[in-house]
Amino acid sequence: MGKPLRVLIVEDSEDDAILLLRELKRGGYDPIFERVDTPAAMIEVIEKQIWDILISDYSMPHFSAPEALKLLHKSGLDLPFIILSGKIGEDTAVAAMKAGAHDYIMKNNMARLIPAIERELQEAKMRREHKLAEEALQESEAKNRALLNAIPDMIFRISRNCIIVDFKKAKDFDPLISPSKFINKKLNELFPAKVAAQAEYFLERTLQTGDTQIFEYQMESNGRLNDYEARLVVCGENEVLAILRNITGRKQAEELRLENEELAHASKAKNEFLATVTHELRTPLTSIIGFSILLKEKKTGGLNEKQELFVGNILKSSEHLLNLISNILDMTTVEAGKIKLAIEKVSVPATLDETLGLVEQIAAKHNVVLKREIDTQLDFIEADRQRFKQILLNLLDNAIKFSKKEGGTVTLIAKKDGDTAQFSVLDTGIGIKEKDIGKLFNMFRQVDTGVSRKYPGTGLGLAISKQLVELHGGMIKVESHYGEGSTFTFFLPLKQHQENAHFVRIF
Repeated sequence: MGKPLRVLIVEDSEDDAILLLRELKRGGYDPIFERVDTPAAMIEVIEKQIWDILISDYSMPHFSAPEALKLLHKSGLDLPFIILSGKIGEDTAVAAMKAGAHDYIMKNNMARLIPAIERELQEAKMRREHKLAEEALQESEAKNRALLNAIPDMIFRISRNCIIVDFKKAKDFDPLISPSKFINKKLNELFPAKVAAQAEYFLERTLQTGDTQIFEYQMESNGRLNDYEARLVVCGENEVLAILRNITGRKQAEELRLENEELAHASKAKNEFLATVTHELRTPLTSIIGFSILLKEKKTGGLNEKQELFVGNILKSSEHLLNLISNILDMTTVEAGKIKLAIEKVSVPATLDETLGLVEQIAAKHNVVLKREIDTQLDFIEADRQRFKQILLNLLDNAIKFSKKEGGTVTLIAKKDGDTAQFSVLDTGIGIKEKDIGKLFNMFRQVDTGVSRKYPGTGLGLAISKQLVELHGGMIKVESHYGEGSTFTFFLPLKQHQENAHFVRIF
């Protein structure tokens, strides 16, 4: 059985077609064929199946080889096209070959047919393989281009003599500058002398060792000095691929990280210093307060009116200073993460009454009326009793201190809200401007700042209160209307469920 050959025969003579098929069989082929003699018939069968070769008579009553060749080209198929004619002039044959025919054979010289078919089939196979290889290459190049374009870096291909062979610009590169501006240019034509010298040194080192070389440099771009990293890798025998990356952002981030580390170290040193100083100050200050109380109570002898005034001032100033020192010590302890909360079952009504009792005198001095509203369902919470009182005292003290000249009202409200306790301190004082609310919980900050401020204080009370509330797993917020008053509200969980390194349970 012969080799299968799918042959499309363009021939009006059935006898000539039979002679052609006989010759194909004699040449070792088993032809699968269709015979057509009109353009319409050829269009119909050419799409019906895959063909290996097309053999056409030159001239027919309703068709011709040139017309068949045009139809074949129009179809986009790459088939060997052989003209088989009884009579064809040399000029006509040459014209047909120029138009795309692969060979022409005279019917009286059929011995040439089989060798021509085999040659053209082989060449067609080679053309197909070449086309597939080209398509694969184009696809590969397209993928490589896509990969390169996805890389945000600049990429140079540089020859051993420091000439740029190819260039891919970075995404943030000036779109008006064409890559052709760089190609066939030497490094010292495009880069500052120092940078070019660096690049030339590392280029030669890369080619000599075969190892990747990395160096950094600075260069002005778009009016600003940027930092770049150059990574050089071998690309072929005498070429290097240079990948340039803008690392300005990375450098700035690293500098910021180092600055933050320095600030953290400085803050730690500051806290340690403040803790040491405040601790050292408390002992002599406590003695001053103790002796002042003894003098005031006349346990060491009588005092005249002027002496009593002086002792009173000493005691008042010392207590104010002790309060300041205590606040600073609290803040440094909280910031250092060293504070421990002694969690116990705390009676809410008793603690609120006790705290209100501590501020009664200062409230009376400012003509402030104290009120309280306690939810009967709110009996106990799990908290650090001392720190809970400290939060309440800070808020009540602020509310009283920032009351209006004519006095006002401060109301302490406590209520249960699900598994949370809500505590609010409402005042009818001077209020806070909206632009200043964000500053309230910052350390050493008061809305009323400057050497001539009207209201005394360190600006630590609210910052400490916020930290203590958050250590309990709660949150604090403020609402205020300037000139009308403020409401500070903090929320604490009724029970402390979470594991917390700051908790020490004492019940």
